[in-house]
Amino acid sequence: MTVRCVSSCLILLTGLACACPVEAQGLHNFCESVVRDAKRNNCWPEPFLRPDRLAVRAPFVIMVNNGWRRQNMLAEHHFEEGAGTLNQAAELKIRWIMTEAPRQHRTIYVRRANTPELTAARIAAVQEYAVQFAEEGQLPTVLETNLDAAGWPAASNTEEAPGPVAAPSTLSWNLVCDDFLRRTAQKK
Repeated sequence: MTVRCVSSCLILLTGLACACPVEAQGLHNFCESVVRDAKRNNCWPEPFLRPDRLAVRAPFVIMVNNGWRRQNMLAEHHFEEGAGTLNQAAELKIRWIMTEAPRQHRTIYVRRANTPELTAARIAAVQEYAVQFAEEGQLPTVLETNLDAAGWPAASNTEEAPGPVAAPSTLSWNLVCDDFLRRTAQKK
């Protein structure tokens, strides 16, 4: 009977000894999880600030780049009509881009013409002129763009130039101010 009791206890102890590491491992994993979660909660917003800031700034970076693209763009009014040759306005603008614009924004954009041949002629003319102002060993970057031109040619004749137009709201506001000043002066 004692042998039987001893062997039963031995089998029971062996079973418990085998089961304890599994339970201890589970308890260890649980404790590690609690500690890890507590550390994450304590430093919570910090790991997410940089990605959030980058996500917020991304549209502004795109806007700035689009603004420089428009600023450095040569459109139809920078070329002789129907040709790929530069006019004086284009030469001045290229000179400004190559000498005064910040180095990272010295890319010249040429508005796409009606035909690919005309566009290629315009790009070649721009590159040929811009080489004069490029830094040693660097070729100017000239790219084609389909962005609409915001500018227009200066009118060479005053008859072509539109006259100043006063907005009705500005005109009526001026009348209201004049009337107010007259009434104020009469009261004094």
